[in-house]
Amino acid sequence: MGTLYLVRHGQASYGGADYDRLSELGVRQAQTTGRTAGGGLLRGLDAIYTGPLKRQRDTADHLRAAAAEAGHDVPELGVIDELAEYPAFELLAAWLPRLAAEQPRFAALAGGLGTPEAVRLLDHAFADIIGRWVRGELDTGDVETFEGFATRVRRGIERVVAAHGKGRVAAVTSGGVIGVALQLALGFDGLRTTKVWRNIRNASITEFLWRSSGFAWRDGDFSVVGFNHVQHLGEPDLLTFR
Repeated sequence: MGTLYLVRHGQASYGGADYDRLSELGVRQAQTTGRTAGGGLLRGLDAIYTGPLKRQRDTADHLRAAAAEAGHDVPELGVIDELAEYPAFELLAAWLPRLAAEQPRFAALAGGLGTPEAVRLLDHAFADIIGRWVRGELDTGDVETFEGFATRVRRGIERVVAAHGKGRVAAVTSGGVIGVALQLALGFDGLRTTKVWRNIRNASITEFLWRSSGFAWRDGDFSVVGFNHVQHLGEPDLLTFR
């Protein structure tokens, strides 16, 4: 069997001008994960990868630097483009004006996210749009569909399996990617998958096993054995969902 540890990136900048940037807390989460080697889960890795997004790459960089400083062996970092997050903000940009036309309460979001009430309203708008996206109710145009996203993540996992046989591999990615990996292991439908990925903590580790001989996505070829590990973070203030 091979082992894949999917690490969610540290806290990004939700509600800020550039979400794809780690907050100060997100940097601490990444460093703590590296310093503790994920509570031991990330010791002795054969390879470590990251998705291509800035918050993913920066998490991986801080994690590796802290791990090396603590005396842990750290493999060279590789990039797997398929582990990028789903196009959340592209969907919001395309569909929020239409949603506001249908439900005038969302028109208030045009004034920005300067208040907690506006951020909560954005949460509701986001949930509405993502639900429609997963159900295939949106004409997404050039924006990736949910089916396309899930297929992409599956392709990224296949790259890891093909390259590492019985190896122990980690990859820094995002909540949606981890959610789809859980879907592949457990057979969730799309809406259940989104409900699960909302509960994935920043800098958490979810552990999968793959069958190293004759892998073909048969039942049991890809299994989840640990979900949302955060013991390595230790301090309560490092435990965040976004």
